[in-house]
Amino acid sequence: MINNQHAIHSFSMGAFVWWTGVVEDRNDPEKLGRLKIRFLGYHSDDKALIPSGDLHWAYPSQSITNAAMNGIGRSPTGMVEGSHCWGFFRDGHNAQDPVVCGTWGGIPAKAAVGSKGFNDPNGKYPKSDHLNEPDTHRLARGEKVSETIVQPKKDGIDTGVAIAFGGTWDEPETPYAAKYPYNHVTESESGHTFEVDDTPGAERIHQYHRSGSFEETHPDGTTVSKVVKDRYTIVAGDDFVHITGVANITVSGDANIHVEGNTNVQTGGNHKEKVAGNYELKIGGTCKVESGGMMSFKAPRIDLN
Repeated sequence: MINNQHAIHSFSMGAFVWWTGVVEDRNDPEKLGRLKIRFLGYHSDDKALIPSGDLHWAYPSQSITNAAMNGIGRSPTGMVEGSHCWGFFRDGHNAQDPVVCGTWGGIPAKAAVGSKGFNDPNGKYPKSDHLNEPDTHRLARGEKVSETIVQPKKDGIDTGVAIAFGGTWDEPETPYAAKYPYNHVTESESGHTFEVDDTPGAERIHQYHRSGSFEETHPDGTTVSKVVKDRYTIVAGDDFVHITGVANITVSGDANIHVEGNTNVQTGGNHKEKVAGNYELKIGGTCKVESGGMMSFKAPRIDLN
């Protein structure tokens, strides 16, 4: 109630004051998403006068989709050192209690000078290979696409995967063909990327991990799921899989199947097996083979031991 009354008192006196600034520190010791921001018109870029550590912590304003309670919603993190932002002072012209409301991008022309204010102290942002271009993601703009995750995905396509008894298949290439402003892109600092692409005729949903693992749904509904390391699937209940077309499974290494209950395999057509090496069959109980037609066996030698 004290904070609310303070804010109401400031507004009632017509003391609403807004600001613009640059983030210089996001390592909030309270982990509330607060930021230390250097304000234009209030601070100079001379850190000898006001070091980054002496700046006030600005509280983040959260969206109505965030409860801002007990971690419900999305964490109030995302801005980086060097982000340009805006907000207001809850204490009006006293300018000691800032709230940050949002960010804005631009076209950065120079790399950060960490020794000066209004810059990323770490000298990381803006990235040197992103200067003189809009801060909007390249995948959203449809520009310099060859310098995004699209190229390594194309370069890493699996081809010529063998099919049983002849034939091969290839991994489908990404159908990325985004046009501005239809592709909605989210990328994290390390490179995890999520796209919801509404480009007419090229609609996709794409989730990409920086390691190269991804899942992408193409405009026609085709979905490619690629895991570059190990994959574990645990189903605590029943599992149902219905494939209306052909199923091709290729294992480059060994395959082990362990069933602790009964195994039932039913084939509506022909059943064919081909073993290039030895074939071993161990049966602990009764073995029953029933054929409605002719049975034939061909072997140069039979060892019954």
